[in-house]
Amino acid sequence: MQGTEAWQFMDGDKIVTVRPRGRFKADNGTALLAAAVSGLGIAWLPDDLTQDHLASGTLVPVMTDYPPPPAGAYIVRPPGQHPARKIRILTEMLIEHCEPVRKSVGVIR
Repeated sequence: MQGTEAWQFMDGDKIVTVRPRGRFKADNGTALLAAAVSGLGIAWLPDDLTQDHLASGTLVPVMTDYPPPPAGAYIVRPPGQHPARKIRILTEMLIEHCEPVRKSVGVIR
């Protein structure tokens, strides 16, 4: 578990909220990944962290019929209509890179 927040899933058009309980808690995705790979349970992690383990079969997706709800990401930049070129380029790169981000849920086989 990461913190004490609730997990939210989509069940059709409805958002279902679950408050996971467990004996292991970490605030680091790599630690949570290691725990799942070690067999301590399931982890809800970004695809970037899990893709190699999913490809090798070390982790398998679960609850694929219940995806997370859409979420937003925000860029905070200095005020003004015309940001510095480096801020504009960084913003464009982040938008391009982060647009297809999804989360996956996996468990060891």
